[in-house]
Amino acid sequence: MTLDVSAVVKEYIWKMLSDCSGGMKAFILDDFTINIVSVVFSQTELLQAEVFLVERLQHIPVKKLQHFKAVCFVRPTMKNCEKLCEHLKRHIYGEYFLFFSHLVQENLLQKIAASDEYEVVQQVQELYASFVPVDPSLFSLEFSFGMNYSPSDKSLRATDRVVEGISSLLLSLKWKPAIRFQRSSSRCRRVAEEIHRLAYIQEPGLFDFRQKVGDYQLIVLDRMEDPVTPLLSQWTYQAMVHEILGIKNNKVQLRHSLNDEKEIVLASSDDSFYQENMFSNYGDLGLAVKQLVDNFQAISKINKQIESIDDMHRFIESFPEFRHQSGSVAKHVNLISELSKIINEKSLMTVSRAEQEVVCGSDRVLAFDLVMDLLADNKILPFECLKLALLFILRYGGHGNKQVDEVMTALTRRNLDQLSLNLVRNFGKIVGSTINTECLFWNQNFFSRASKLVGDLKGAENVFTQHQPLLLQARRAYDRPLSRWI
Repeated sequence: MTLDVSAVVKEYIWKMLSDCSGGMKAFILDDFTINIVSVVFSQTELLQAEVFLVERLQHIPVKKLQHFKAVCFVRPTMKNCEKLCEHLKRHIYGEYFLFFSHLVQENLLQKIAASDEYEVVQQVQELYASFVPVDPSLFSLEFSFGMNYSPSDKSLRATDRVVEGISSLLLSLKWKPAIRFQRSSSRCRRVAEEIHRLAYIQEPGLFDFRQKVGDYQLIVLDRMEDPVTPLLSQWTYQAMVHEILGIKNNKVQLRHSLNDEKEIVLASSDDSFYQENMFSNYGDLGLAVKQLVDNFQAISKINKQIESIDDMHRFIESFPEFRHQSGSVAKHVNLISELSKIINEKSLMTVSRAEQEVVCGSDRVLAFDLVMDLLADNKILPFECLKLALLFILRYGGHGNKQVDEVMTALTRRNLDQLSLNLVRNFGKIVGSTINTECLFWNQNFFSRASKLVGDLKGAENVFTQHQPLLLQARRAYDRPLSRWI
């Protein structure tokens, strides 16, 4: 089947709301599921489904609203269970339809049943969507795993949350995959083992989708294995917006917008231009936006030429599409303008050139000189200086290295907070014992030299995108025998 996690989750939500058709509905969500709904459902669609009230589970109305049917979509946690029990005991809404985003433990169901004194619970169902679908092929669990590798309570809870999210994704897509994991990571091993235990031992019937072994593969990798890529400036549309402006549940905040629109929605599901150009680099993106503006101007000129009844009829028929295109043009022009201003303000192109030289270049002296020049330049923000210093330490060694010591000394003059300085001082120790830096950098030298040899050929990487993430190596190797991975 085609991978489209957004469509799967949207279908689940339509099912929830249609199962209690007829009458006004209140949609009750927890702090996590409200993010899921906001990404895949618009206010117009909620109104079409007769949802006239959206409330957080934690907020219990003072007045009874028994003319509403409550559709509750929450994670199956003890905290949420207690709030549901409080709702039921107080009989806030006329009827309750309970939907959980993952498997519900029997003891939680017993607590809910005991609290339903008024017998208002009409339905209880598991619909597997314990993840936020950002794009058709991308989802988020909306939490940070942190830096803790020890088997602490916090680390184990984080593992449980990852297992819940991934297993709900597999169930929603009806996949029972072969599972591979990064052998050097204890966290990856724990996650892979727990998912295997759930799918193959605890709930084999639930995961019985009549598939051959190996039809699908789940590869669990540790993001800490590659600290280089997150430190580099990004130059494709989606990555630039996410890093420079920030994307939260497909919403972007604009600081320098000249009009009243300070927040825009950026989703590939309803924006054809973004869908086509989200992975385009900065240069190609500028040309694409110019073409978008030119096309809109041509349409505008045609619509201004209204000289007959037929022209008026044609304009009225095309007006919704014209208005939609007008909004799309304004949105992307505003975004590009905002990105351009920040890139110039922060000298990000200059910084990126130095980053790529440190990571991909073979001239250590040149890389050192570039880094030192930028650390001494007051136009470069302290945060960019911090990333440069970390990249240089990753590439060329830890303490006792004269050049690294000079980089450290220059960095202390940039008014960084104490936490950042401590990170730089201990960075070599943090990554040295867990990360194979040779795997991170050996192939970059090769790609750098190759790109210089074919510098003017079509398809050669530009100076800002020489680096290739370690994830690409894993992606190319995924079809190797399983013994190489587990």
